[in-house]
Amino acid sequence: MQQPVKKRDVIFVCGYEISRPEGHHRRFAKELPLFEAAWNVKADLSPPSVDERNYTAIWKLKTKGPNWQVDTDYRMFWWGDIIAADFEMSNLRRFYVGWLAFLDFVLSGALFAYFRTNWRYALFFLYPYVLMLIAGFGGFYISRRLLGGLPLGDLIAVLIGLACAFVMVTLPPRPLYVGYLLNDWYFASDLVHRRRVHLDQRLDGFARELVQVARQSTADEILIVGHSLGAVQAIDVVARAKRLDPTFGTKGAPVRIMTIGSSLLKIGLHPKAAELKAAVATVANDPDIYWVEFQAMTDIVNFYKSDPVTDLNLPAAEKPVVQIVRIKHMLRPETYKGMKTDFFRVHRQFVMGNEQRYFYDYYMMCCGPLSLPLRVTYHSGAVESFAPDGSFNPALVESGQRTGSFFEHKSKAS
Repeated sequence: MQQPVKKRDVIFVCGYEISRPEGHHRRFAKELPLFEAAWNVKADLSPPSVDERNYTAIWKLKTKGPNWQVDTDYRMFWWGDIIAADFEMSNLRRFYVGWLAFLDFVLSGALFAYFRTNWRYALFFLYPYVLMLIAGFGGFYISRRLLGGLPLGDLIAVLIGLACAFVMVTLPPRPLYVGYLLNDWYFASDLVHRRRVHLDQRLDGFARELVQVARQSTADEILIVGHSLGAVQAIDVVARAKRLDPTFGTKGAPVRIMTIGSSLLKIGLHPKAAELKAAVATVANDPDIYWVEFQAMTDIVNFYKSDPVTDLNLPAAEKPVVQIVRIKHMLRPETYKGMKTDFFRVHRQFVMGNEQRYFYDYYMMCCGPLSLPLRVTYHSGAVESFAPDGSFNPALVESGQRTGSFFEHKSKAS
């Protein structure tokens, strides 16, 4: 049995969102009481300290149970300013670049790779474009019926159809998210083709910061978290850190990576994403770095039941360990029922507080006494080792049945 974690360094890489670190801190603080109530623990959270020069932020937590305490340094690698211009585009340009991105991912064969890998994600990709096409064809059909026989009636109907499709982009973000998703796919196309020079420079800076953290850390565990499109950046940053310092991960605090709601294959399945594939191969084959990926069926924004290595046609590796989670087990039934139709809210649950005890608990992973590998290996033990009063019994962690990668279990079952 490993010794309980007493100190942890967490590095969080967010997805495609422009919220500043202060906004992420407010969200983190808002969810903290759910974690405290679910596990009967206390957590003290510091204000955020933002480093504008290096685009990082840090806040500290002290988490306590009756017989344990964990000190967490929670760092955020922030790149939202790089995509801020995407949200300031005119709707006309958003419409244009969104459809250019569509053509890029279709003509390159990436869409067909999505269908081969996970049909739900392929439908998620098509979703905003199908909505625009439905609105456009609806406007064209009705207009043509009304204007039939008039001079230039067909041309006017076409223009009305295009206008109806365009209107979908101008709607508020919720509940359809059409404009947001066009931004997202425009950025994804740029990311594949490495057109965002400033992002490349930023990731180099994050890699230097990560190497420095690893050299100076006195923690029991360094946990690198990549959520959504942040999973792409997290794996990229770790690979760059390894190039900067070949000893990264070999000494000092063990380095563990957690990709959640991952968009790795969103980028990696594009035939031009050679750099990302190389980064995935570097991390997957590094014996000193632990990597787990959590996926959920109800989260259509991730690639459910996928292997981020073999699905990129890379040689099979022991990493990542793929784990399937049930988001409805994290929440009260009424909460889950009220949010399950909002796909972005479901997607964000990976980094939010649980209302019920469950082996996947983002806050417990960041702030609890159980190391990530043990939590992944012993699902029942990760829950049953905590008494109702919040006390922790390490002897109970390994008393339950061992778990492992989804694909390992699938192989045994077949």
